Amino acid sequence: MTARRESWGGVRFAVWLAASIGINAVALLATRMVHRPAVAFGCAFDVAVTVPALYYWLVVRAGVLPVVSMIPLCLMALLRATFVAPGVAWTRPALGAGAELAVTTYLVLRVRRGLRAAGGESDIVERLTLAAQELVRLPLAAAIAGSEIAVLWYAFGPWGRKPHVPNSARPFTMHEKTIAGALFWALAGLSAMEAAPMHVLLRHWSHTAAWVLTGLSAYAVVWMVAVARSMALRPCLLEDDDLTVRCGILWTLRVPLREIARVRREQFEGVFHLPPASEPNVVLEFRHPQEARSLYGIKRRVTCVALALDDPEDFLRSLGS
Repeated sequence: MTARRESWGGVRFAVWLAASIGINAVALLATRMVHRPAVAFGCAFDVAVTVPALYYWLVVRAGVLPVVSMIPLCLMALLRATFVAPGVAWTRPALGAGAELAVTTYLVLRVRRGLRAAGGESDIVERLTLAAQELVRLPLAAAIAGSEIAVLWYAFGPWGRKPHVPNSARPFTMHEKTIAGALFWALAGLSAMEAAPMHVLLRHWSHTAAWVLTGLSAYAVVWMVAVARSMALRPCLLEDDDLTVRCGILWTLRVPLREIARVRREQFEGVFHLPPASEPNVVLEFRHPQEARSLYGIKRRVTCVALALDDPEDFLRSLGS
């Protein structure tokens, strides 16, 4: 019964999404073809009011998503309407910032409640993705939203936070004896240092291009810092029946121990290396291809993985090899 309700909820969300895309497309075409204020404001009304009204009727009222999800949706609808209605373009920065803040706040609150309910056992990246799926029913969009919040979480989260290790798991790190973490810290520093001179240089040709590049450089710094910090905060986990290989927020690979066919200490060429730019010391071969997950919904099927563990001997003893 629950599966049927979730399936029906997905259908209702898909119907609303198709209708909203259609309304936005018609509004854009109408304002491009008919240059009249009445037409522009009518199209803006459909984008800003009709789309949220359909969302409430098809999605919220049916219990697919909570009513609080109306807040970021309405802000995004208003933002989209500024591209149709004349004379209101000056409101875009405020509406865009408000929409992003609303989405971020909703996801963070959902994650905090989930973490408290799980008693610290739940992984932050997984909780962020699940929270995003409750807000956005499209798997790829949810993965992208969850990944973006995960980057902010690890980049700006409290310093001194302990690594995520459930009570039933034993951690194995991959950051103390490798250069992976230092590499991302160095890349973050280089991105920050080159942003200012590149901005000054590009201003001679285009102010817009200069600010776009500066924004991308700032985001690259945040991204690199998040990856560097996550290397220590997300170690590999060995439990009774499963091994979870985690390379910061870059990759996560959960493998049942029964699927590990062979463990070796040599021949590292041509296999999936974790962390990147490291010298591996343990290779795990699997009986069947396993799925490794990365940020933004990226997936990779692997038959073996090479790990650069800080204490490979202890890992092998714990694995029983």
